[in-house]
Parts: sequence; C-alpha cells; structure tokens
Amino acid sequence: MFLAVQSALSHPAEIIIIRHGEKPDDPDAQHLSKQGEERARGLVEFFTKNAHATKHGPPVALFASHPTHKGNGQRPRETLQPLAKKLGLEIQTPFESKDFTKLAQMLLSDPNYQGKTVVVCWVHEHMPSLAAALGVTPEPPKWKDSVYDKAYVITFPEGKAQLKVVAEKIKVSELTPAAKQTPLAAARLVWRRCS
Repeated sequence: MFLAVQSALSHPAEIIIIRHGEKPDDPDAQHLSKQGEERARGLVEFFTKNAHATKHGPPVALFASHPTHKGNGQRPRETLQPLAKKLGLEIQTPFESKDFTKLAQMLLSDPNYQGKTVVVCWVHEHMPSLAAALGVTPEPPKWKDSVYDKAYVITFPEGKAQLKVVAEKIKVSELTPAAKQTPLAAARLVWRRCS
C-alpha cells in the first residue's frame, strides 16, 4: 500500500508527448524537412504560452528517443532543440523509441519530476504504446502517419493517468513539391531525368 501511495505522489503533474516535426519525402532522409524545422521553432511558443502546456509551469525536462545505430531517429531530438535552447535544458536521449516502457518507468519513478511538466518527443509508431506504459487506458488508437500537429497531454489526478489530445496550432508553410525535396532527393530526380 505504501509503495502505491509513494508511486502516485511521485508522478509528474503532466507528461506531454509530441511527435517529431515533419520529415522530407525522401525515405532515406534522416533529418527534419523545412516544415519540420518550422514546427520545431513553433513549439517554443506552444510550450511557453499554450494553457494546456503551461498549466503546471514550464517543462523541467526534455526527452527524445535515442538515434539508432544506423542513424535513424534524429528528428525527435532536432524537434526539441529550439525549445531546449529557450529553456536552457539539455535534451535527454536515454532510450531508443522501441524502449518506451523503460522511459515510462523512469518518468513515473523519478522524484525530480514530481508535480512538474515533462516533455517527450517520440516517433509516432510508439506514441500510443508509450501513453499506455504511462498508465493511459485504454491504449490510444494508432497515430496516423500524416498527423504532426497534435500532442498527448497526460495528467495524473489522484494518481490515475488521464489523456487529452491537444492541437499544437502551429502554422507551417505549405511547401511546393520541389521545395520539399532534400538536396539528395533533388539530385536523384535530376539523375533520373538525365538517364
């Protein structure tokens, strides 16, 4: 009984989970697109002025998934960089995206986050499972591939996880197909046309 009470008391006030910013159309690209970079900059205002994101004060910790040994998974960290700079916080990347359960255990047991706001930027494939590992029931539905502008806001009233999906309301430019291309994708397109 004591452990259950202690665990409930050490929860963060809220954990906000976001998807990384937009990615280029090139499947080999590992970094944010121009729109993704715009979203990353826009998140500074979301996390410093949005009522859902500031209810319990500014974030005290920023987490992103750790890049894989092949270099994939860089976008979550890149998405948080402008916010980290604004808040003077380090982006922590202790786990790869598949290790969401380990992250959830760490966040729910660290007394440094008790009553505070923690931000997590993750890959969309594992976001519903991460929310479930944090205690959200039932597990949220699969995150759609095309959705970049929503956030999971998880709070813990009376120690029970509650989920609210919130719109980020960040405006990113509509890029033309040519402008969306990374230099590598543009070079491939030119090469194909010349072949």
